Amino acid sequence: MKSVKIGVLPLYIKLYDDFVPAYRAGMEKLYSDVLSAIRAEGAEVLAADICRIRPEFEAAVKSFEAAGVDAIVTINLAYSPSLESAEVLAGTKLPILVLDTTRDYCFDFNVAAGSVSYNHGIHGVQDICNLLRRLGKDYSVFAGHFTESDVVRRTVDAARAIKAANSLSGMKVGSIGGAFEGMGDFTVSKETFSRLGLVRVDCDGERLSEISSRITDEDVRAEYELDCKINGASAVPYEKYANTHKTALAVREWIKEEGLSGFTMNFLGVGKTKGFDIIPFTEACKQMAAGVGYAGEGDLIDAALVGALMGVYDEVNFVEMFCPDWKNSSVYFNHMGECNAALMENRRMLTKPFAFAKSEDPTYLIGNMKAGQGCVFNMLPNADGWYDVVIVEGEMMQVPEVLENFKSSINGWFKPKTEVSKLLAGYSELGGTHHSAFVYGVDSSSLALFAKTLGMKCTVI
Repeated sequence: MKSVKIGVLPLYIKLYDDFVPAYRAGMEKLYSDVLSAIRAEGAEVLAADICRIRPEFEAAVKSFEAAGVDAIVTINLAYSPSLESAEVLAGTKLPILVLDTTRDYCFDFNVAAGSVSYNHGIHGVQDICNLLRRLGKDYSVFAGHFTESDVVRRTVDAARAIKAANSLSGMKVGSIGGAFEGMGDFTVSKETFSRLGLVRVDCDGERLSEISSRITDEDVRAEYELDCKINGASAVPYEKYANTHKTALAVREWIKEEGLSGFTMNFLGVGKTKGFDIIPFTEACKQMAAGVGYAGEGDLIDAALVGALMGVYDEVNFVEMFCPDWKNSSVYFNHMGECNAALMENRRMLTKPFAFAKSEDPTYLIGNMKAGQGCVFNMLPNADGWYDVVIVEGEMMQVPEVLENFKSSINGWFKPKTEVSKLLAGYSELGGTHHSAFVYGVDSSSLALFAKTLGMKCTVI
């Protein structure tokens, strides 16, 4: 799990310390247990002391700001008077995630005597949230029992989404071969690109050619031996493999030298940019596996999005919806040759003709997209010069190991929670684009914090 820094703020009431100090030990135990659950999700935790009165809240929030946490997670150990903390929380620029939980999972007719004191934090949550709303401070609430539900994971994943959104500012994204002429859904003005904080790096042909001249046969052979071990490259003659991978290794070195967090390649630029004489799809697969964002056809925005999400979530892929399966209510996902290698099952290498440029036959890394629950995440340009977000919940289906009709391509079938016709109609009515990210194992309520952080409207299908 990738780290995110969270400031945890426990809310309590001085009244109890003054009149029923015996409660304190139980509250400290509850706090310790919740902290352990948060740390178990891979978060770096800055834990404040239990806070009751305004000076204590001020000191805690000041420490969070100084430490540069990605978000503050509040926990109401019991009722806590909102006027002690509301202005402090409203005054910080840090995002607020309210973890609405209690000690006991069951509070029924047979609950033990004295349990009310350890389980009534929810009306403290209601008090503080009302004040935050009135003060104009944005916040998000995640409710559930901290051990008997996924609420802690969703809360930590929300902090990750916030971190991902903020990581766009200053991110360097590279482009090779320009953009696909006439493909408009991911085009963006220079002003909007700058507003996102992204830094564009165009690959100069002379530079790529110079880097390529430094790639030796020994470098390519070492890569071939590695691919034979882990990617089934032994089926590809070395001479054909070498054609692609000298360019692939040059692209890898360019990404490293530029310090890129994402990049895109336009396959129609092959042969038109010096040093870009063959399309290195395999390198796109490997770079995603290494945590570098990618999108095809010159799409800088989706490359940045995928890179930002990869910075905080373990399993992210670049995806495109290709063909609907109306009968089985699913969508076939495909690529010409790009897929996160770490998320491919039954992966193997082959060479095949490339019809869209005069070049040697490229080497491809192919296979099936890993099965698992997750969300399609799409960031789409809107009419206001900014972005909206569409999130589609569902699962990537398990694909049989061998599909005779798809044995030389990258394949995935996505089954949305909603019926496929409703998905496709709703998605396009919202203006969803044909390039997206797929994030495994993450809830839509958590991913939505990416959009909220950047002031983007978010719709979940």
